[in-house]
Amino acid sequence: MEPRPLGASGLFVSPVIYGAQAFARQDPAERVRTLHAAIEAGITSIDTAPLYEFGESERLVGQAIAGRRDAVQILGKVGLRWDDDHGDVMLTTTLGDGSTRVVRRDSRPIAVRRDVEQSLRRLGVDALDLCQVHHPDARVPIADTMGELLRLRDEGKLRAIGVSNFSAEQVEQAQAALGDVPLASVQSEYSLLRREVERELLDVVLHHGVGFLAYSPLLHGLLAGCMAGRRRLSLEDHRRWNPVFHPVNVARVEEARKRGLESLARRHGVSSAQIALAWVLHQPGVTGVIVGGSSPAQVRGNARAAELVLRAGERSGLAAELEQVRLDLELAPRRRDKLRDRAERLERLAERAWRAAERRLPWLPAWPWQP
Repeated sequence: MEPRPLGASGLFVSPVIYGAQAFARQDPAERVRTLHAAIEAGITSIDTAPLYEFGESERLVGQAIAGRRDAVQILGKVGLRWDDDHGDVMLTTTLGDGSTRVVRRDSRPIAVRRDVEQSLRRLGVDALDLCQVHHPDARVPIADTMGELLRLRDEGKLRAIGVSNFSAEQVEQAQAALGDVPLASVQSEYSLLRREVERELLDVVLHHGVGFLAYSPLLHGLLAGCMAGRRRLSLEDHRRWNPVFHPVNVARVEEARKRGLESLARRHGVSSAQIALAWVLHQPGVTGVIVGGSSPAQVRGNARAAELVLRAGERSGLAAELEQVRLDLELAPRRRDKLRDRAERLERLAERAWRAAERRLPWLPAWPWQP
């Protein structure tokens, strides 16, 4: 896999980048094996963030790259906190044990520095290769955030600066604030079914010679067929309440995937996931695609997408086919799904309490107890 330059930063990244955010609970040892397989397959760039599993993603990445630091590029992030009450609320998430955490935007210089230094400790490294502002923060001037990132760069704690989920105007402001230091990259969602970045953002990226990193190139796995033959996601899977996974949208995407992606994949002798990744990699201005993987076989398949060549007619035909899909992102979770989710959580809590009681009271019958 041939590395690609990330803008004018001097940093090179693999065109397929390992996304270290887990959708659902996975065995830590298996995740480390998967990341090792990714590196061996040429996926040497790893995208992570403090927010992902509230620091656990970074700790696992640090474990996986121990002894391999020179072989990989760490793409980290700053600007989202869950352990402070400063900043605008971005989301509230429910954990597997039923508790909630409030995630806030916080790109103040003091918060950015804290994020970087805590990430370095969790990762066990001296510097981030790329540090990206995870989301724009309306309360903090972009120039203030960029100024602190420049200071951290001068201190050797990061090598290049990027942004994520910024608008075209905000990208312009970030580059202006950096002065002579080039903005390395912009990260945003881009896939065959989410092409909003083509309206303006990619033009700005191309104009300034900034790298572009596409996240969710498989639309959270839907374009890979993750819902083929499945009715629901697991309780721990944070995608379950994403409106993209509403049954109406899943049905639309699955029909289009079979009609467009699978037919082209059969002609090339590859998977629909590889076709979808290759399509994004062929688009002007795109440096790399960020995609996760739950097994060594999966990441090896993702890596092969970097070598796949799609003809111009194939790319345009595929885009035209999937343009007909209309995703309704305003759909709310169905009431019965909410009730089922609540019942599953209560059962989990009951089982946990029962097993704790079993350890103290060995005469209790084994779970599940039937009265």
